[in-house]
Amino acid sequence: MKILFLTRKFPPSVGGMEQFAYDLSQALTKEVELELVAWGGIGRFKAVLIALPSLFFRGFQGLSRGGVDIIHANDGVVAPIGYILSRLFGKSFVVVIHGLDITYRNPLFRFAVPWAVRRADAVFCISQASAAAVRKAGVTEAKITVTPLAVQDNLHGRSNRSELLKKLALTDDSKVLLTVGRLVERKGVAWFIAHVLPGLVKTYPKLIYLVVGEGAERGNIEAAIGSVRMEAHVRLLGRVTDDLYEAAYDGADVFVMPNIEVPGDMEGFGLVVLEASLCELPVVAADLEGIKDAVTDGQNGQLVPTRDIAAFNEAISRYLDDSIFAEKTGQKSRKYTLEHYRWENIARCYRAVYEQILGK
Repeated sequence: MKILFLTRKFPPSVGGMEQFAYDLSQALTKEVELELVAWGGIGRFKAVLIALPSLFFRGFQGLSRGGVDIIHANDGVVAPIGYILSRLFGKSFVVVIHGLDITYRNPLFRFAVPWAVRRADAVFCISQASAAAVRKAGVTEAKITVTPLAVQDNLHGRSNRSELLKKLALTDDSKVLLTVGRLVERKGVAWFIAHVLPGLVKTYPKLIYLVVGEGAERGNIEAAIGSVRMEAHVRLLGRVTDDLYEAAYDGADVFVMPNIEVPGDMEGFGLVVLEASLCELPVVAADLEGIKDAVTDGQNGQLVPTRDIAAFNEAISRYLDDSIFAEKTGQKSRKYTLEHYRWENIARCYRAVYEQILGK
């Protein structure tokens, strides 16, 4: 069985979708013959004007050589390309939906992507939340398969707390919270700083909140920091080196994912919480959208209602107050994540759907 794997998000570009595409393609090579057609550039403008035409022509060339059984589009934006190629060459076509790639509000996007996704032979959704969005777009239930993300165990033990404190010039008695992700409104970083962080700082004067990532929301986050005078307690680190990335995961006290609801946007899954749990970090996350597929409450993290100031404060404080409890929670989280989010299991799910399509 040969799969033509089309992706517009791939290393050296950095991000959750890029990491997912890389990890899935690597795992699939152990299950099927894979022809990878990837574009790893950066930027939305370039992604539209360069990535999609590039994927089309390179995909056309791959199909012309023969032997391909199924065209795999690795997100909704690539779905129209996958569908057109499937019609030109008479091949089956599948697509992976993450969340925003089916809900984005641009009118042309809202027409073209659902139109193509409805014509796929199978639709893989990375969470129940993305599956709900796909159903709302008119995809029949029989085509939908929920296949959560998995995670590589490549951060745990690579660094330690002392390295983090040294790199950021923090004192030994610092309490460190960590958030990792693209800086967009739905991540809730500005909300967390404005509404939760001041209360925590009153209890823990040496508290430091580390935010790793860049994005359009940075200006609003900086404004939130200034509005509550949290300049001494927040570090917006932007994109960081591998060394600092590892130190942050291995040296922080609590990982926080304070997402909020934003119309037209959604969290498809939440891969970073799996990375955190593998590093034995206690996780406190909003009980929202695809995060609920990444975090099993009480197993590899704690879910709290979105925008619930008291719930976030209480959950985080429990870990900061009791280091033994935090350590045991982290160990339990790592074990659970290793058992339930392995790439070889996810790749087998994809192969099973491919085989079902070809069997028909």
